[in-house]
Amino acid sequence: MRWRGLALALTLLAVMPAGCARRLPQETAERYLEDLRAADYTSAYSLLSAADRSARTLPEFLTEIPLAPDVSPIWFGPVLRQTQYVLGEAARDDAAAAVVPVKVATPDLPQWERELNLVAGADGVSSAAVQHSLDTGDYPQRVYDDRIFLVKEHHHWRIVAGFAARDAVVDRHRQALNDYLNQRYDKALPQWQAMIAELRVQRATGSLGLADLYGRELARLEKVRASSAAAQGYVPKLRLSGVAMKMSEERMPAIFGTVQNTGDRAVDALALAVSWYSGRGQDLRVVSREEHPVVMTPMEFTDFSRPVLPLAPGESRPFGFVLTAPTAVQQDASPYLTVGTIALAQTAPPRAKPSTVARAAQLSATPASPRAGSAAAH
Repeated sequence: MRWRGLALALTLLAVMPAGCARRLPQETAERYLEDLRAADYTSAYSLLSAADRSARTLPEFLTEIPLAPDVSPIWFGPVLRQTQYVLGEAARDDAAAAVVPVKVATPDLPQWERELNLVAGADGVSSAAVQHSLDTGDYPQRVYDDRIFLVKEHHHWRIVAGFAARDAVVDRHRQALNDYLNQRYDKALPQWQAMIAELRVQRATGSLGLADLYGRELARLEKVRASSAAAQGYVPKLRLSGVAMKMSEERMPAIFGTVQNTGDRAVDALALAVSWYSGRGQDLRVVSREEHPVVMTPMEFTDFSRPVLPLAPGESRPFGFVLTAPTAVQQDASPYLTVGTIALAQTAPPRAKPSTVARAAQLSATPASPRAGSAAAH
């Protein structure tokens, strides 16, 4: 009888994990998304694998929640409420690993930020304008396929976040963005391609979503590089005026002035070149050259922390930068300022409906940060 009772007990233990809540991969994936919707982040964190909980404390998890929008705390809840998840059927790779496909529909954050900035102009986007856009559903949407990876630990299915693997890619993305802003496209493109390829094979929840985001950036970058010849042909339409060499606030030699876009295309990035000439007549030669970005329209979402505005047709924008040539060059040579490298905006952000534009313009009364890439004369 004792052996028969022990056999029955072992049979029940074997059956319980299959029917117990949160122990099926499908149920764990559903519970994780339910916790996100309910803002029960402690419960969502408890569903992570042991390795992921060791890699991230709960406060650290709150800054990079898999499948959640990458926005500041003030907008996390409102944007998350606009995010929809549709789960597919779980598939087991083996007895201890499973994957659940999920389709995600969420605000397209970079494009949304551009659209709101187009309406708000140089004053920046106010919190009221952002909230109004969310309340009315007047924002562009990004739809993509992702996957929730799970591993079985002690009869419980746990979410695999894969923080360490994704962190390595995110760090490289920061450098790639720097290469993009400095118009080193031949260096940036291979980096984006490698990051996307790596993300697509990671067994980490949310990595496919990041690959989709980087893929959109790559498509834009490829268009920018393909239009480089047309961009250089646009240089004569950028007019420099009021150029003067003065001391900066830090008491360093600097150049100030205004650049005007007299053409019909928006400019996403613009660097001015300072060529230092020495000698006279036939002996005149360039002894040093430096470039300074004066227009840098971010590709990524900046959380409405700064105006994301290209240099629009007809717009004039002040600039100012400290000279970096060696002291000996600055003392013996003369500077000459020209337009260096530029990148044209590939697609004009779609304008909101007239009624929405008027409403958003009224709401955008609170200024954000100074215009990117500009400097006032001292």
